[in-house]
Amino acid sequence: MVAPAYTDDSYVDHELSANLDSTSAFEGPEKLLEVWVWPNEAEVKSHSNCEDGLRSIPLKNWVDILDLVNCKILSMKSSKYMDAYLLSESSLFVFSHKIILKTCGTTTTLFCIEKLFEDIRHYVAKKVNTKEIFKVFYSRRSFMFPERQQSVHKDWKKEVKLLNEYFINGKSYVVGDFASDDHWYLYTGGQKDDECKAPGSIRDQTFEVLMTDLDPGKAEQFVTSRKPGFESFVKNGFEEDDLGHEFGFKTIKSTKLNSIFNDYDQLNKQVGGGSAQHLPSPKEDGGFESAGQFLPFNFVHDAFSFTPCGFSSNSISSNNGSYYYTLHITPESGWSYASFETNFPFSSISNSSINIVDVLIKILKVFRPGRFSVTLINEIDTKGDETELSELFNCDRRLCDLNYKKNERVLYDLESNYKLLYLNFEKF
Repeated sequence: MVAPAYTDDSYVDHELSANLDSTSAFEGPEKLLEVWVWPNEAEVKSHSNCEDGLRSIPLKNWVDILDLVNCKILSMKSSKYMDAYLLSESSLFVFSHKIILKTCGTTTTLFCIEKLFEDIRHYVAKKVNTKEIFKVFYSRRSFMFPERQQSVHKDWKKEVKLLNEYFINGKSYVVGDFASDDHWYLYTGGQKDDECKAPGSIRDQTFEVLMTDLDPGKAEQFVTSRKPGFESFVKNGFEEDDLGHEFGFKTIKSTKLNSIFNDYDQLNKQVGGGSAQHLPSPKEDGGFESAGQFLPFNFVHDAFSFTPCGFSSNSISSNNGSYYYTLHITPESGWSYASFETNFPFSSISNSSINIVDVLIKILKVFRPGRFSVTLINEIDTKGDETELSELFNCDRRLCDLNYKKNERVLYDLESNYKLLYLNFEKF
């Protein structure tokens, strides 16, 4: 049974989107849960009863799962490789072999684990259990208002205890100045030994930029004059629309957040035809061959402007691998916050014209935060390529030109060939 999301390519709940009122929203920093049931797409067919894997879970079941988290689905975009759900509180990405759930506010992210695996067993693979999955990651920045969180989310130790009830080999890290209100938590679990990856598949990495104290002029771009209710609901005959998504698309274009990797797109347009033969080409599993015709990245965007303020967007590669980037902004004065996250492969693609520091600088210029943290969880490949780590590790000179000074730099060796780099900067 294939999920409606994958069949229809897109879905929008215009009524919910029009009526959503975020006046009381306050907590920007997200909880990020990443569950790898299998190591890659190639493993899905041999372990499940359907080739679409986790994407076979119906839309209505994702609604029920997210109800446990206290968030709703506003809209969805699909590609060949993933389904990207834009939520009332951030985002959900569903791949055939893993899910990424990112939620802000007072959501109860970890409360969905039991239901998630019940649905996996029912729709995907009957023998799956939490103790045998490939990997799990859970992370978050320190909350601005921890006392307003619910249940276990008030206390990191309680979150870790709950995670350990489900997953094996759990490890917990607190990164950064614990005495300050700006540090970062990470939990990892799952199998210790790497299973074989599909030949040619791109190594796993997650790059995040977590920003606070946004420049007031930049934050103003994410404030809207629209009101929730019937005024935001647009119906023309059989066609329905809502101003939240309409304003969202205008905002993502006006801020140029729809062109984070535009330089890379331009390179491929300029190269064209046969002259691109030295670049890798996409594979069916989302990896790349070492040679052949290369296709430029085309990102499909889904964006929403909240009322009275706030913004969320998902952008997924429609034609060239299972890559995404997502942004979430709460611009309220006094606790303004913005986040950027991507799994874009950067140096894993030969001759890429854009590097990870270029992307970081683009993001910083949009928001001009007073303070920000950068995290990179990076799987080191068999060749020992650490290009992104090296570039970020030494980025302080370039960021000095933007009037940022480095407060902290922490590098961890994690299990299963992963490394974690944490950086913290503030404006001077």
